[in-house]
Amino acid sequence: MIGYLRVSPKIEDIDQRIEVMKNNTQGKLFIEKGVRGNVPLNERPQFQAARAMLNAGDTLLIWWMTDFGLGFKLAYDVITDLLSKGITVKTHHQDLTFSPNDAQTDALLRLIKGYEEIETYQRLMAAELGRRKLKGKPGEWEDKFRGRRANHELHKSIAKLLLTERTLQSIADETGASISTVKRVKAKLQHKMEMGGMHRHNDDKKHAEFLEKETHQNNADHKES
Repeated sequence: MIGYLRVSPKIEDIDQRIEVMKNNTQGKLFIEKGVRGNVPLNERPQFQAARAMLNAGDTLLIWWMTDFGLGFKLAYDVITDLLSKGITVKTHHQDLTFSPNDAQTDALLRLIKGYEEIETYQRLMAAELGRRKLKGKPGEWEDKFRGRRANHELHKSIAKLLLTERTLQSIADETGASISTVKRVKAKLQHKMEMGGMHRHNDDKKHAEFLEKETHQNNADHKES
């Protein structure tokens, strides 16, 4: 049995959870720190380390499905993926067990799938009702859908750290940003550096053309004189 636990500052009894999880897994516990619930599992180093240790017949112990992320869809997707690899998933909270090729597990998955569909429907309906309400107020509509403003100070801090030999995850941990934000800043920084190189190349080319033109004109003047 291997444990995975995502640590959040909002959890008051986190020390107790860690102790319980360690006892149940004999210390084989991977703790994800400084990662928000909306960060994809493929961007979580501790989850990837836990996943790499799991083989068919093993059990992954989590506290609750929110360790995987926010919403029922992600829980359903990751549980069904692990089951397809012959891996059992167990939650300490509510003591649920998802086992491969098990009738009770199929019933639980159908229940989660149903909650997922209702959750998606309610979210889309709430968004549609909000849009309908704002359409009658042009000023509020424009302000609402202007887009979230970038945190320029955070991006500057990330950009400075990217110029060092730090890993993306260590930069995310230090700045409190998600790994996806660090990757976006890195992509923008690389783009700016590439564009700067192009500008310098164009400037050098223009300078060379100017010198050639001046040399040609000077030679012509010299011949006339």
